Amino acid sequence: MLPSSDTIITGQLSNGLRIWVYENFESQTVLVNGYAFGGYINEGPDEQALADVVAIMLRRGTEQRDYDALNDAVESVGAFFGFEAGRHSLGFKTYSLAEDFDLVLGLLAESLISPAFPEKELEKVRSRRLTQLDERKHSTRSMAAIAFNQQIYPPGHPYRVDIDAEIESVRRVQREDLMRFYRTKVSPQGGIVVVVGAIRAEEAIARMDQILGKWQHPHARPDTNIPPRPELTERKEVRVRIRGKSQSDIVLGWPGIHRAHPDYDAILVCNTLLGRFGLGGRLGARIREEMGLAYYAYSTFNATRGAGTWHIDAGVNPNDVARAVAAMREEVARIVNEPVSAEELADVQRYLTGSLPLQLETNSGLASYLLAMAWYELGLDYLQTYDARIRGVTQEDVWRVARTYLHPDRYALAVAGPDPKEA
Repeated sequence: MLPSSDTIITGQLSNGLRIWVYENFESQTVLVNGYAFGGYINEGPDEQALADVVAIMLRRGTEQRDYDALNDAVESVGAFFGFEAGRHSLGFKTYSLAEDFDLVLGLLAESLISPAFPEKELEKVRSRRLTQLDERKHSTRSMAAIAFNQQIYPPGHPYRVDIDAEIESVRRVQREDLMRFYRTKVSPQGGIVVVVGAIRAEEAIARMDQILGKWQHPHARPDTNIPPRPELTERKEVRVRIRGKSQSDIVLGWPGIHRAHPDYDAILVCNTLLGRFGLGGRLGARIREEMGLAYYAYSTFNATRGAGTWHIDAGVNPNDVARAVAAMREEVARIVNEPVSAEELADVQRYLTGSLPLQLETNSGLASYLLAMAWYELGLDYLQTYDARIRGVTQEDVWRVARTYLHPDRYALAVAGPDPKEA
């Protein structure tokens, strides 16, 4: 039975975190997954990557235990806990056997309540992060994605990525910066935590409040505003030259929607048809299978609290970039100008409805879905109504969202790779 308003128990902790609990005794594990308000949107102009470093450093030692002691404690019971920064959030997660729930939750709470941000660990994190950023600068796939992002989101938009600014920020960041950001820009108030697994809901809420409810940030004022959706009024193209590579990566796309937008289900169906179904939908069939141009070709869209993007990605021989881009635009024009067939739509709908149960087979999959449902305010019965909503998407719906969001002649294009003469 899918989680629903009948089986998801809700409440609120004393620190303002909302809590959803779903009992599942098919395995003796418990997974905690949550979002507190925080994230990249709170970074200043010279603070890019600060939220990331804070998230990493929360796991690097507390006032009670150093990094090694934390690792010893969690690894001794085969469990896990960690943190991750998002656009609007500090994410946190634990995974353990039910019998070790209190122990691992206690380690998570200790890391949130009394982080040490030790200087020695900061230098290790700084070095590793700078290495990762340097690797991204030399990755055609990463740089195509970043260049595309910069074509969509204008300077000053909180979703815009600037890798050079990230590098400078990581080089400069000090322990005091981490402490200030964490204390003033991260708050449990209004956030959400989901508990899924072999624990009774009443017990889970009581234990969560007793242990995690002690995490209080009464003076934090994170930015909870939603940034405006960017507009793309003209074609934009940029090429990033990276020497010594044998492949060029392409990203072609448009501004998208926020997660709770009413067009989400129709876009999910349309995108699956365009670039996901089978070996990459129509795009994969055309560019990869028929033309033999791409190492990979697919379309994807991301939707968060603010508007994301909808884009086509491909990796090709540098000499084939122009042909691949032309084929992308032709497939976009086709889905914009020609209604999809009833048979093709039905195939995609069967695929989407049939794959959902597989994604919900584990506590991890369940927790991920429930967290999204709560964070994006999709409702307790989102999964119960999923099949009906997907099957309710019509040919006209697919055609409408294609015409609304996809434009074969007005798009942002980013290509990263070598000069074809060098390949």
